[in-house]
Amino acid sequence: MHFRVADIIRGTTVDGPGFRTSIYLAGCSHHCPGCQNPQTWDPEAGTDMTLDEIMDIVREEDFNVTLSGGDPFFNPEKLTILAQSIKNAGYTLWV
Repeated sequence: MHFRVADIIRGTTVDGPGFRTSIYLAGCSHHCPGCQNPQTWDPEAGTDMTLDEIMDIVREEDFNVTLSGGDPFFNPEKLTILAQSIKNAGYTLWV
């Protein structure tokens, strides 16, 4: 399974409590005025990554995780799989 990842910010403190790994997923159909990440609206933006590649980074950083975007719920089936993998690995998750 592949995910379109606009960016991964390692060790950030702006997307939740403490140090976190923030994963910005591509794709959003809302196009909210004033959006801080309009470059993530395009579902083809960013890099194609496998679940294993994402989880390797999560484990390497060993911080709790925030999923952002775009709209993380743009592809709810894939979001569910990614979120469950993060939770199964023992990390808390903010979306």
